[in-house]
Amino acid sequence: MKKNEKQLAQALVKALDGGTKAQVESAAVELVSLLAQQGQIHRVKGVIEAIEQVWRERYGASTVTIETAYQISNPLRKRLEELAPGAEVRERIRPSIIGGAKLRVDETIIDGSIEGHLARLKTALA
Repeated sequence: MKKNEKQLAQALVKALDGGTKAQVESAAVELVSLLAQQGQIHRVKGVIEAIEQVWRERYGASTVTIETAYQISNPLRKRLEELAPGAEVRERIRPSIIGGAKLRVDETIIDGSIEGHLARLKTALA
């Protein structure tokens, strides 16, 4: 029976729980090789998308992006990593934010930036 992309992703995430970076990379290469041998390389993108969904279902957030005017401190970065274990923490520096921060956890956005406050004030006054 042929497994769909989500089933492949679930098996991969479950099998690699607690695995090292080298084990994860090796499993990814093996999966791509297997799909290529079966003439199904076109399914790789679907498996990658399904892995993110399965990850969120199993562990919570998969990606945390913080936008600030300046680089965040190492203690703050570590705290974000502790709050969302296993999530990829990305940082974007945008001087136009002026101050504060914009935090995006997967599809949820929390805007505490001065830029965001000014935009909401402009809308309210218009």
